[in-house]
Amino acid sequence: MKTSRTLLCTALLGALVQAQAVEFVACPVYRDTENGRKSGCWLATDGATGVRYDVTDAANKPLVGRMVLVEGEVAGARDICGGVALNPVRVAVLDEPCTEVIIPPEGFPSKPSVLPAELLQPLGVARTMPVAPFSVQTYEVGFSYNDDRLIYQSVETTLEKAMLYSVASKARSVKVTGYADVKGFTVSGRRLAEPKALAKARAEMVKLALVRLGVPESSVKLDWRIDPQAIDAPPSLANASKRRVTVVVQP
Repeated sequence: MKTSRTLLCTALLGALVQAQAVEFVACPVYRDTENGRKSGCWLATDGATGVRYDVTDAANKPLVGRMVLVEGEVAGARDICGGVALNPVRVAVLDEPCTEVIIPPEGFPSKPSVLPAELLQPLGVARTMPVAPFSVQTYEVGFSYNDDRLIYQSVETTLEKAMLYSVASKARSVKVTGYADVKGFTVSGRRLAEPKALAKARAEMVKLALVRLGVPESSVKLDWRIDPQAIDAPPSLANASKRRVTVVVQP
């Protein structure tokens, strides 16, 4: 029979585990489950600890046969893939190749594919425009490590919100500042750092997206920096938060 002290220790240990931040580079494994369309899940093992993690909740998915950078926090959720679930979690696909591994369900159900909570609506759906009074608004657009491509089903709604606010407020200025983590960090015995040119490339990518959505190009001001500071984010995503573009809308 478990004593109250044992139960308390178990609860405290669980809380500590749930708050654990993880960061490592690994070769991903795809588990091909049978719970409907796109229900397969992604696993990655931290070589330093031997712990296998479920990284399926990352917006940017791994690729079979390519090493990945994993940054996240233990979620404390039920194991449905064969690994400790991470959420929040960010995954960046690296250039380095690795062994392609696809495994069967082995009794793990995973979960049906679900759309993000916020999803860009079809053009035929009427948008609700922001209304006065207007004030300065800031929007953060995240990027994967060493990449200037917009993350699919992750940043579209943020960009649209920035566009709608800019148009509704007849913004005098839309400042787009790109960042690159040139200083970098060490993970799994590797030094990862981004090139200086990536800061400008990210800013230009976001500017292009905003203009295509409807922001007057004349109002967009570009800037880029290579000294990013971590923004308000879970500690587990501090490094990831430096890979971003900040959009400031000035009515």
